Amino acid sequence: MADNRLEAAADRSEILEVSLRSYVYRDRGTWDALLNCFHPDAQILSSWFEGNAHEFINGSSNMMKSHDPSDSQKHIIGNQNVTLNGDRAVADFYVTLNQRRRIDGYLFDFMTWSNVMDMHLRRDGEWRIIGRFTIYEKDRMDPHKRGEVPDSFFENMDLSPFPDALKYHCWRNVQGSGELPAKGLAIEGTERAAQIRKDVAAWVDGAKLPWE
Repeated sequence: MADNRLEAAADRSEILEVSLRSYVYRDRGTWDALLNCFHPDAQILSSWFEGNAHEFINGSSNMMKSHDPSDSQKHIIGNQNVTLNGDRAVADFYVTLNQRRRIDGYLFDFMTWSNVMDMHLRRDGEWRIIGRFTIYEKDRMDPHKRGEVPDSFFENMDLSPFPDALKYHCWRNVQGSGELPAKGLAIEGTERAAQIRKDVAAWVDGAKLPWE
């Protein structure tokens, strides 16, 4: 019994380390290390992408090249929970994304709150992510310097194409790199979010991957 508990604790530690490292690598632009966190056939859903995780990473690399040198971002992780079942596991945690972006010459600070569900699969004795779903809760946008941005800037922002809970985040993506919201975009409280949680729970219990 004690050996089983120690093995499970070691698995949970490794699973969380992979998930948390992936965000550090993403923020730092350490792309090769980030690729190693995901299985080659892994799938990912973010605000602007739905598909193969390695394609997402390559797209993220290209996106960062187009950013202003003063831009920055940090993903802050909290409230981690791991559900473990043999060679399958789900790491469920909160993410707060802090970004500074220069748009049309002005500096803005963005914050986005979300819940991430990482589906981990152990192959050849190694845990890696086989699926990542991000469910978004809310966002905000603030001028870095009060009074610097004229009211006309905000009056001319067209937020109508985007979901209300994530309108600034999606608008920023379009302004920065032209990336439109993913068709499968998941917002907290919607049927889409509920279905993702149901599918992930079924998978860790032995069902097929949600996209199969």
